[in-house]
Amino acid sequence: MKRSLGPMALVATVMVFFVGCSGGAAAPSSVAASAAPSTGAALSSPVGPSSAAATASPAAIASASSPVSLPSLPAIFSSHADPALEAQLPAEVSGTAVQRYSISFSDLLDAGGDRASIDAFLQGIGKTEADGSFAAAFDPGNALGGGIFAFKVRGADTAPLLAGIVSVEQSDLGSGATTRQGTVGGKSVTIVSVGTGVNDTEWIHGRGDIVFVVHADDETHAAAFLQALP
Repeated sequence: MKRSLGPMALVATVMVFFVGCSGGAAAPSSVAASAAPSTGAALSSPVGPSSAAATASPAAIASASSPVSLPSLPAIFSSHADPALEAQLPAEVSGTAVQRYSISFSDLLDAGGDRASIDAFLQGIGKTEADGSFAAAFDPGNALGGGIFAFKVRGADTAPLLAGIVSVEQSDLGSGATTRQGTVGGKSVTIVSVGTGVNDTEWIHGRGDIVFVVHADDETHAAAFLQALP
């Protein structure tokens, strides 16, 4: 079962997506066919009881090509590099206000990451890192039992981008993780699951050139985030 992680770990694990891709990047042609870079636990749960960021996917962080710079993480929470992407996330969920922030792929890579592998992935879908940005919305107090990511690659086709993120999430959950299609919170989603425990399941929804990933304690909490999408 995956551990529930605090907001600091949210940023650490997002950075692992960029840092921990060494040795896992596919050739552009195969990436476009959904073989995303193997990242280990790239997208671990963004919220939950406060914990040290270092608890986020230790194996993935240990295998990363360069370390996550934890002292710089708090600044990310005040970053608003892509307000338009933030606006695609809910401002509140079930009556509870959430905190939103965004950062460009380039800035994340500048913080330390496997730029060659990420650029290969983006090239495979006809894009560059200048086209990419990331946003998140979460409740710092974790009253909502979850959080939501948004990955945008400007002008990308939904199918390969969605397939790549699903592949990363399935790898994150580990051996035995399965995928199935469903409707949750009124949205068509790919459900990636490794069990029935807290944080054993993720809900992924693609819309245009954005892929949303919900990390939640259970489907009821996930539905609340998906229903709140503008």
